[in-house]
Formats: sequence, C-alpha cells, structure tokens
Amino acid sequence: MAAKTDPQNPEATRPLGSPEIPQFYLPGGSGHSTGTYTPSVYGAARILFAERKRGLEEVRRVAFLAPINPTGRTLDWDASKPTDVMPEQLLKESTIEGTYLPLSTAATQITTFTRWAKAFDRWIARTQRVELATKQDPPESVTLGPKRGGVSVELVAIVWQLG
Repeated sequence: MAAKTDPQNPEATRPLGSPEIPQFYLPGGSGHSTGTYTPSVYGAARILFAERKRGLEEVRRVAFLAPINPTGRTLDWDASKPTDVMPEQLLKESTIEGTYLPLSTAATQITTFTRWAKAFDRWIARTQRVELATKQDPPESVTLGPKRGGVSVELVAIVWQLG
C-alpha cells in the first residue's frame, strides 16, 4: 500500500523537492499499519584501506543517516548514525500509509544537497579507520585511514523512515 496522497491533508503527501535529489524509503518500520515518516540524509560509500609495504588491504561498505535540521542550511555528518541498510535495500515506494514531517527548504535545493554530498565524501575520508593485522610474524596491529582516492561514494539521498 502506498503512502496517502490526500489534498485536504498536505502532511499525508511526501514532500518532493528537486527532482534531481533522489528519495527513498528505509525498509522496516514500527510494526504498525500507519505512522509518521521522518526525513534524513542517507550516505553510502565503499572505502579502500590499504598499505602496500605491509601487504594490507581491505574494502568496506558503510552507510550513515544524518538528521536534517528543519530550519538550517547545514548538515552535520558528525551527528549521523551508522545503518546496516545498503543502497540496494532502499525502497522506491512506501509500503505503509503515513503522514510526513516537513522537509526543510535547504533539503529541497540541489545546490545545498550537492554541498551536503561533497561534505559526506570528505567526512568519510576524515573519520573512517580500520585496524588490520600485518602479515609479519608476530603480527602487529596497524590503524589505517582510507587510501588516497580510496573513498567511492555510492549514494547520497533523502530517505524517509517510519517512526
């Protein structure tokens, strides 16, 4: 069942914003047949951690949900929370009827959204680390950040989560 679209109740219709900004739904929900959808910014990336001289290499996929400030133009990726939902698991349509919290004006503008997506790329490169064991005998532990150029953003989008 798709989300309600009631012209008498604008909160029942998903705020659209710019058509260039992808919008999806997170799978799952509160276990109810109706609810309220809250918007967040979703970011997913592949990260390559490598150090050639020690023979270390690992690829990791990560995804985060960042809260949207309803009145501001900024997005704080440091306030984001990790999620296990990968891009291929996001839904294009809602499966549960619900009302929608407003989407901030900033989140509907492609220039602002593009700035948020670029900030996600930089934030991933700055904050993500992995601890790997070397192949030496005895093995030693090494903490690595992403390899230069090793962050590949898969998707940045508005997602709606049923609460």
